[in-house]
This record gives sequence, structure tokens and C-alpha cells, in this order.
Amino acid sequence: MNLSTLPIEFELTAAKIPSDHYPHSRFKLTAEIEKGFITIDFQGYFTESFNPKNRPHSNPISEAYRNNKIDFRLFWSGEYLALSGWWRTAILSLEYTPIRQKWLNEDGEEILRPYPDGDKFEAIAASFYPILQQYFPT
Repeated sequence: MNLSTLPIEFELTAAKIPSDHYPHSRFKLTAEIEKGFITIDFQGYFTESFNPKNRPHSNPISEAYRNNKIDFRLFWSGEYLALSGWWRTAILSLEYTPIRQKWLNEDGEEILRPYPDGDKFEAIAASFYPILQQYFPT
């Protein structure tokens, strides 16, 4: 495993994309970069403005702010983009290209877009695609 740092401009932009779709949330990114393949883990955290009485710590990435219900993983290789994460009690994945979006369950079977977050993840993927092409071209 090769843990790497992302270009800061990319990391700032990438962290903002899911936050735009999940208000009161921020994301911590951890990347693995190998030749032609990138994996980025997005760990969700509540912002300080979300119910501050329940968030007593000053460290914004302390466990008191953790929201693992919105964690997901991004995979990028060439023109291939996939987002994967827990949804209720199953792992679901979105394979995305600008031409086609396909949802898969943990057995690799194609499924319908999950409700209520499927449309958010499709919008997130659509926002990531051109940025990934710009920073990590084939």
C-alpha cells in the first residue's frame, strides 16, 4: 500500500464536492496512489455548526464529530470512476462515466438507483469526473 498525498488544490476541491451535497458535513481524505490507479477514502464529519451542544471538542476531526454514515471510497483509473460505500446494511457501488451510470450491489449485480442518496452520489461522481481527468490524466 502506497499512502500518498494529493495535490492540495485537488484535495480542497475534492473535499468540497460531497460537502455541497451533505450540508453540515466535512470530509477527511486519505489517498492511495499507484501507477495509474487512485483510491481515496472519504471519512465524514459533522461541522461545528451542526448541533454544537453535542460537539464539545475543539478538534474538528475528533470522534465527537464523526458521521460514518456518509463515508465512501472513490476509485479512479484512466476514464473509470467508481464510488462505493455502505448504504443501510449493504455495500453499494456506482460505476460512472459521463455516458452511463450503473449501480451495483455487493454481489456485483446491477440494481436500480438507491433512494434517497443515489441521486446525490451520481451528482458527486459527475462533479469528480472532470476534476480527476484534469489532475490525473491517462
